[in-house]
Amino acid sequence: MNYTQTFEEFSGSLGPMDLALYAGVGIIVWVLFQDQLKPAQKALTDLFNNVKSKIPENISVVVPDIPDSFPSFGKNSKDSNDVFFELVASWKQTRDLAEQTGCDKAVEAADQMFPYLSPTVCKAGGTNE
Repeated sequence: MNYTQTFEEFSGSLGPMDLALYAGVGIIVWVLFQDQLKPAQKALTDLFNNVKSKIPENISVVVPDIPDSFPSFGKNSKDSNDVFFELVASWKQTRDLAEQTGCDKAVEAADQMFPYLSPTVCKAGGTNE
C-alpha cells in the first residue's frame, strides 16, 4: 500500500471488493460498538429534529395541471392560435407564481421568454417602445 498517494489516486483505484471490505468492517464496528454509539446517534437525531422543526409547514406549492397527452403540431392538432393562447396563459401563471413568491430572477426569466408581453415593456400610455 502506498501511503503517499493522493485521494484522487486512492479513490481511482477502489474496486467493488474494496468497497465490500470497507462495508463489512463498518458493519462489524457498528455491531461491536453500537452501545457506545447511542449518544452520537441521539445527538444526530436531535439535530435532525431541530432542523426539521424550523422548516415551516405552511409552505404552499402550486402544481399546474398537466394534460395527459401533449398536443401534436400536425394536421389534426388544435388551431395554432389556441396553442399560442395556452402557451401565453401558462407563461402568465408561471410569472404570477414567481411574483407571489418574490423570486425576482424567475420573473426576469419569464419576461425573457415573451419580452413583448411583459408589463414592464409597455409604457403607461399603452404604447411599446
